[in-house]
Amino acid sequence: MLLKCQEWSDGGLWGYLVLVSAFMIQVITFGTAQSIGVYNVEFLDYFESSAASISLVGSINTGIFLGAGPIACLLMNYLSHRQIGLIGASISSIGLTCMPFTPNVVYMYIFLGFLTGLGYSLLFVPSHVLCGIYFKRHLSLATGIVKSGEGVGSTVFPYIIYMLIETYGWKGSFFIIASLNLQNFMFAALLRPSAKRIESETNQETYLHKVELFVAENEYLEMKNKKTEGIDTNTHSENKHLMHMGSLHDIRPDSSQGDTHLPEIAYENVKDKNDIRTAKDVLGKNILVRIKDQLRKVFTFAFTIFFINNICWNMGSSTVILFSPEFNSNVGLEKEDATIVFMLIGGGTCVGCILGGLLGNIRCCNRIAVYVVANVATGSLTLLFPLTFLHTF
Repeated sequence: MLLKCQEWSDGGLWGYLVLVSAFMIQVITFGTAQSIGVYNVEFLDYFESSAASISLVGSINTGIFLGAGPIACLLMNYLSHRQIGLIGASISSIGLTCMPFTPNVVYMYIFLGFLTGLGYSLLFVPSHVLCGIYFKRHLSLATGIVKSGEGVGSTVFPYIIYMLIETYGWKGSFFIIASLNLQNFMFAALLRPSAKRIESETNQETYLHKVELFVAENEYLEMKNKKTEGIDTNTHSENKHLMHMGSLHDIRPDSSQGDTHLPEIAYENVKDKNDIRTAKDVLGKNILVRIKDQLRKVFTFAFTIFFINNICWNMGSSTVILFSPEFNSNVGLEKEDATIVFMLIGGGTCVGCILGGLLGNIRCCNRIAVYVVANVATGSLTLLFPLTFLHTF
């Protein structure tokens, strides 16, 4: 029975478990992060600070949450998705648990803004990336289902937090929210890496490492031959032959043996520490060139446009999410009604994520056109917010 489950198409048993885990991580992380606006009203009364200083708490949280993605991606080169998720769960739990003990707004910047935002980023990015590794054919739908967790969290958590604040106060509510966030440990533990991905990455890393060492050794020998006088003719010919063999175009991994076999150069003639340091410097330069080449391949024109668009999108959407509860209260709505309106934003996000995932899986559907229409529609509707005749429940 287990074997049959593991043979499920496009994802397998663990793929669906990772899908559920990533979904629940987004429910908790985005649900908490996007409900900070509900707390802002309480923070204004309790700390008697300006609206700008209070709103900075949510701004730092959202900025770190969405902006620390490159850090999470960098860590994925050294740690597994599961390990990074567990680290994120630990950091965010510490930040939320310390919140009731904050004496002023500055401490909230650290605990709720920086620590919680960083922890959420280390939870969100690995779970999202790992889900994309497991699913290929239905990747768009799987991504839409995972992203719908953001909408579910934004729908449920504001009202839960509102009720907790009314019953236990904002400090007591943070203890309960922190305990709910402890569930992220369980969901992060389910982020099992794909077996095929591990094997592929291991072979690729071994191959690239040997290539780098081989190139560095050849460049080192070339430098040494230029500096050394009275080199024997036969030795010089052998080294020259080795340097010709060092061409990357002539190096191919032997997939049949599961490893890459490259010519090896002994270090028995390298006795001077300066020589070893020179070889390491050459290797470091090769790594730097490789990083530049990767960045050049990633930041194409299309990706750069998409990258800039995402920055603008998140600037606009984060502003609406963070200030919506306070804005709704200022235009005359009761706290409960303002919270319900905020929940409807999350409900619409949930439906939109699933609908977008379904549309993305239809081959004849132009996903770029759908994306552009969604951007224009969202921006246009946001422009209607200041109109007074719309300031009703």
